[in-house]
Formats: sequence, C-alpha cells, structure tokens
Amino acid sequence: MTVGKKIFVLKDESRIDPISMETREVLISIYYPSNPVEHESKYISFFEPNISSAVDMLSSMGVDKDYICNLDTKIHNYECVDITAKNCPIIFIAPAFGIVRDMYSFCVEHLVECGFVVITIGATHESIFSIFPDGRFVQQSKEISEIDSLDIHSWKQLLKLRVENISWVLKNVDKVLDSDNDLKAIVDVNEMGIIGHSLGGAAAYELLKREKRIKASILLDPSFHLMTTSKEERVTVQLLVARQEKCSFEELENEISPDLLPLLLSGYESLFNSSDLNSSFIKLNGTHHMTFSDIPIHYNEDGIEQKHSTINKYISAFLEEHLKKEESKFHELLKNKINDGIDQVNSKGHVI
Repeated sequence: MTVGKKIFVLKDESRIDPISMETREVLISIYYPSNPVEHESKYISFFEPNISSAVDMLSSMGVDKDYICNLDTKIHNYECVDITAKNCPIIFIAPAFGIVRDMYSFCVEHLVECGFVVITIGATHESIFSIFPDGRFVQQSKEISEIDSLDIHSWKQLLKLRVENISWVLKNVDKVLDSDNDLKAIVDVNEMGIIGHSLGGAAAYELLKREKRIKASILLDPSFHLMTTSKEERVTVQLLVARQEKCSFEELENEISPDLLPLLLSGYESLFNSSDLNSSFIKLNGTHHMTFSDIPIHYNEDGIEQKHSTINKYISAFLEEHLKKEESKFHELLKNKINDGIDQVNSKGHVI
C-alpha cells in the first residue's frame, strides 16, 4: 500500500500565539491510504517546500546529510486518496517536545497500512523547526529552548498550549474533511484515538479529560511529572502506556536528576493507580526515550527497525481492539510478550 500525505494550516483566530504575538497557527499532516505510484519517495520530501533548511539543521545536529537525503519512505505528498478504503478510524499523534510532527513515519506508515487515517499535530515555535506550505521555516524559539527541566510552571504552560492546539484540531477536523470529499468518504469520525509521546503524551492525557470523542489512547513514555490525576477529573478511556526499558527508581536514579526523578516516579504511580482497571502498562526492553520516534532512524541506530516493528505491532493491535472492535486482539498479543521483549510493569515500574 502507498501512503499519501496532505498538509493543512489551521488558524485559531481566538488565540494569540505567545511567541509570535500573532494569530496562532497549527500545522497538521494527514496521512491516508493512496493509489499506487511507480516513483520512489525520499524521507526529505516531508520537509517540502524548504528541504534545504531542514537538511542543514539536521546536519548541524549530527545527522549524516548523504544518508538522510537518500533515505526512502512509503509516504508520498498529495497523492490521490484510495477511495476503495472504507471506515478508517482517525488516529491523532502528539509529538514529543521539539520533535517535528512528521518524525513518526515508522508508526504512521504501519497504521495507514492497518486501515487508519493518521493526523499528526505540530507545535510551532516548540518543534526544532516547522515548515509551512508557503515555505516559511520557523525554528524553535530561544525562550522555549532554554526552559529548565525543573521549571515546572513553564512546562505546564507549554503543556497548556499543546492541549489547546489538539483541542482546536479536533474541533475543526470535520471542517478539514469537508474540504476534501475523498478523505471524508473513507474516514469514520465516530472512531478516534490518540497517541502521545513524551510531552505529547502528557497533552494527550489531559485532552482525555475534556474530549469524549477519543475512545482509545496510547501514551509513549509520557512526561509523567506534568500529568495531573484526580478523582474529579478521572479518565475512563482505556490506556496503553508504553515505557522505555529503564523505568523504575533503581534503573533511573543515575539517569535523571535527583530533583526531577521523584516527580516523574510519583506522577507515573498516580497515573497507574487512577487508570481504568483494563489499562495496560508495559515496557519495551532495549529501548530509550526517543526510540518511539524517527530520531534513531536519522542516526542509523543499530537494530531500530526491529524495535519499531515491535512498537508498531502492539500499537496497532491495541487500536484495532478498541476502535475496530477486533475483540481481544491486543490482550491475545500480550500472552506472547516475552518473545517480543515486552514486560508488563507495576506502579513502581517493576516487572510483574
């Protein structure tokens, strides 16, 4: 199957962007099943129409320019929608702090092949860069790049912006689909899920408190220290929380600052204890925080293809069980988790 991609800019006239002091603009990419094409597509096509600026910035961060320019992808910009596809649930993806919304292609390709339409939601001024259809190249703002890891107030403000952005996209998703009859014809707007990574995971969780259209959520190593759990705002949606290999106090005490670690661990424990009884908490052995994105692909990390394959298998099974009503598909998969390098973990991050 070929995956198509279209970009939309959603302007929120009701909000002023705190960085640009202009109308807030939210970039989204919509990925969908498209008609087969004969020509190849390169990863750097994600960065059209300003590929050179994106490649230069990635190169300045240690990415091999020749390697990234020759990396292939199954995703093709603005290809025709495959109108034979039907009843595709919509999956929103909220990226990690700084990560460009299109840098989850490993997951996007797989989900579209499994019959989902995927919408990734950008964070202008927070991502390392944002590229608009008119060619504008907006880098991460200096004030955001300098937020201290323990400046919880500033992080909560950034989280608030993220939640507002995602809410705005959900509010306008029907309008976007109305503008493209072929896309509208293949989606099922009654079945929606959300995947959030890191800061995006915390934002996805906060969204669940106010958005009843979301019926399944996957949190990929989310920012637990920024998440607020309470009986008054209980989230009833079943969660899949997937963590990196190191997730207990013993594993993290030499990895994370002693001031931040207690906040992260207590946030995780609160989430665990307040979640739906049927929610699942797992860790993927051999992974780190950025394994849940394309970043390891950029640096040609050894073994990343297999790790991404495992992540995809569990993500798609969970969403198929809850949004496509393929009964017990995810829970049957869990029975063979040891063979996949997956462990279930308790409230302390210990293997059970």
